[in-house]
Amino acid sequence: MKKLILSLAILSFTFGFAQNEDKMSKTVITKTKVKSSKGEEVAVKEQKYTANQKLQVENNNETNQAVSRKPVKITESTTFSTGNEMFTIQPDKNGYTMMSKIDGKEKMYGKIRKMPDREFYILAKENENSFGYFDNDGNFIVESYDPDSDSVYLKKYNLE
Repeated sequence: MKKLILSLAILSFTFGFAQNEDKMSKTVITKTKVKSSKGEEVAVKEQKYTANQKLQVENNNETNQAVSRKPVKITESTTFSTGNEMFTIQPDKNGYTMMSKIDGKEKMYGKIRKMPDREFYILAKENENSFGYFDNDGNFIVESYDPDSDSVYLKKYNLE
């Protein structure tokens, strides 16, 4: 009887933890020091970023299976936003160009180029290179390195 209960418990845990989505979360803590006549105050701000993406299984009926992100192809000018900023991603001959919209005027923000053999992209801006990908909802998720804080941060450009 013990073996039967133990076997059922092991089976339930085995099937309960299968994953069909890729989840990435990151918490960024920012500390700001303010010196005044009353002394030194430290303000702590904590932001949590999460990105979920469903995964698809290739070679469904085979023993060895591979999991990959669903490829995204932008064929026309598409609008994205993050916070109060608006961006346009449009295809060009080598990948995409990303334009920022400020007061109704478009300005070059960066170039997006696909990494070979992967569904990741490089966002090349004036003084910074970042890596990104398109999630299943069409949003552009970008990971960048901040040398001042020696950390990586996540920025999500929402599809409009």
